[in-house]
Amino acid sequence: MQRIEILVLAAGKSERFGRNKMLELIDGKEMLKRVVEEALLSGAEVTVVVGHEREKVEQILKGINVKLVFNEDYQSGMSSSIKAGIRESTADAIAILPGDMAFIQSDQIKAVLEEYNRTGAPIVVPTYHGRGGHPILFSSSLRGELLRITEEGRGLKEITARHQNEIARIELNTARILVDIDYQKDIVLRRVEIQG
Repeated sequence: MQRIEILVLAAGKSERFGRNKMLELIDGKEMLKRVVEEALLSGAEVTVVVGHEREKVEQILKGINVKLVFNEDYQSGMSSSIKAGIRESTADAIAILPGDMAFIQSDQIKAVLEEYNRTGAPIVVPTYHGRGGHPILFSSSLRGELLRITEEGRGLKEITARHQNEIARIELNTARILVDIDYQKDIVLRRVEIQG
């Protein structure tokens, strides 16, 4: 069995949201805590990349079995957080999961991990009606490429475009894999979307 790590990205400033969305309560639980707990239920190791309001974010994860990585360069965008996490990883594959995927469940994460174990594909992407979602899994064979991504180069999209023919796509029957939270109103809107 391959060693898979889930990299949860929680370093951003949440500028569109207006306050740190990682700390936003959804049904009484912080968004990030929900995401991390679902990630852990998948059975994989979990690393959380922190940055903005590091102390507050780390506080809500106290007592939870995760590795924390601080991205000093978090203000330069998501690519810097991915690279900070990749540098610290020794896993065979890494599944990248933004911390604002508030409604993701362990079943969807597990499906991605199982597809990798089954196919050994260098990239695994979950889809819903053909649209790619999260988490996106990358084999450690792509580590060098992951460490070279930039915001200008469209981040992970650059790698998936380059390896289009090597991607294992797994169709799931839920919009949860597509739903991230950018604005405060998204919490209600997206909940309707996943129930619809």
